[in-house]
Amino acid sequence: MKVRLSKRDMLEAELMARDTVFMLEKLSVSPRLENKNQSRLDANIFGFMAEFAVCRVLGAEPPRLNFATDGGVDLWLGDVTIDVKYTSRKTSKLIFDSVDKFKSQVAILVTATDNMDVMEILGWCSKGRFIEDSYGKDFGYGERLVMDADKLQPIEQFWLKYTQSKFL
Repeated sequence: MKVRLSKRDMLEAELMARDTVFMLEKLSVSPRLENKNQSRLDANIFGFMAEFAVCRVLGAEPPRLNFATDGGVDLWLGDVTIDVKYTSRKTSKLIFDSVDKFKSQVAILVTATDNMDVMEILGWCSKGRFIEDSYGKDFGYGERLVMDADKLQPIEQFWLKYTQSKFL
C-alpha cells in the first residue's frame, strides 16, 4: 500500500531526524552501521517518514522523539505495540539483530518510492510469525535474523484484524 505524506508529516519527520542526529553527535554516539549510500540524517528522516506512513494508515498517534531508547516500540495502536522498520530496497527483508530485539507484538516493513513524499508499506508480521519464518544471514557485520518481504502479510489484513478485535 502506498501512502502520500502531508507536508506537515514530511517536516515533522525531518525535524525529528535532525534533533536525533544532533543529540547523538553531541553525545559522540557512533552511527549504528556505516552506509555509503545514505547519511545518518537521511536514514533517520526515512525512518520517521515510515512511522508517519504507518500511523496515518492505521489511525495511530504520530511518532514521538525518544533520545535514549524507544524500547523497541515505535507506535501504539490501542494496546498493540508496533516496530516500524524502514528498508531502502523494495526487495529487502525485515531484519532484527536477534529475537530479543523484536520487542513489539508486530513489525511493519516500509520502503520509499520514486516520489519523495510517498512511502510504501510492504507488509507486517507478528513476533511469533517472525520467529517461525526468519532465518540467519550475515550481511558482513554479524549474523542477523531476516524474513523475506514476500512472506509478510498485507497491511490491510493487519488493519482488518485489529479493527475486528475492537468489536469482539
